[in-house]
Amino acid sequence: MTTWNKVTGDFDFLNGYFDVHHRTLKQAFAGCDEWLEYDGTTTAHTYFDGQISIDEMRFPTKGSYGLSLRVFDPVAKQWSIWWVNSTTMKLYPPVHGGWSADGTSCRLVGEDSLDGFPILCSYEWSDITDKTAHWEQAYSSDGGKTWETNWIMDFTRRADPPPALDVPKVTDDFDFLVGRWSFHNLRRRPVLGEPFEWHEFDASLEATTYFDGAISFDEGWYPTEGFRGATFRLYDPTSRTWAIHWINSERGHLETPVIGSFTGDVGTFEGPDSLNGQPIDVRFLWNRGVDKASWEQSFSTDNGTTWTANWHMNHTRVG
Repeated sequence: MTTWNKVTGDFDFLNGYFDVHHRTLKQAFAGCDEWLEYDGTTTAHTYFDGQISIDEMRFPTKGSYGLSLRVFDPVAKQWSIWWVNSTTMKLYPPVHGGWSADGTSCRLVGEDSLDGFPILCSYEWSDITDKTAHWEQAYSSDGGKTWETNWIMDFTRRADPPPALDVPKVTDDFDFLVGRWSFHNLRRRPVLGEPFEWHEFDASLEATTYFDGAISFDEGWYPTEGFRGATFRLYDPTSRTWAIHWINSERGHLETPVIGSFTGDVGTFEGPDSLNGQPIDVRFLWNRGVDKASWEQSFSTDNGTTWTANWHMNHTRVG
């Protein structure tokens, strides 16, 4: 495995298993002082050697999951955090921020809405030790002048993996990808225009799932190209489609998603994007299999009438 320079270890403290005690305010912005208390667990892991942090929360009394996706931007030197709840399977608007100079606390703020009204939302981490951590969420309805805390979590490290939730499985579309793969790449240079040539190189990835298959994540290593790539896939059970986001380690952004689904073993996913200021459409094609699989990316400049393939991957399972 290629050795990469570590960009950040900010959320390494969260790796592993925790019991979590939750306190949530019964009603926001209502002068309410009634708190609901319940227990849960979380499992956390970092990717890109610390630049991506994901934790999956389990709420046994609610029969649901929650997930935080944290991505560090190495240029802006800040974190962005997205929340997903298994009851809605939507990415909530992100919060942005970072750690204090002494590394003892972290505060992130972002725009959100509550009952159709714009608000600010903040996350704050504090009291970090080897075995414990404290987190709070707060809302502001006046542009940040005042804040009301509405969710408190206290983490206590546990030795063993938490038990799985006994809930129905929503999808297994990307379960085929779980594990380790090597893959051969063909990339078109340039991705559009003539003349062009194909650039060949080898890479590897490791994939996992969260929410019992309804979220798929893989981390890829491209040693000859000098970057790492990750893919975050989120399933919408209502439309039965996937939103697929790419993350490049050099940019540290959650890229514009492509949306689609599988028909048999072939998945087609499309979405708008831009290339050097030019509007384009992007298409991913997956051909899934047990020990062999393939993926192809294409761009269109005429609203999907014609497509130019610019990246082929042929995968072989290695674990």
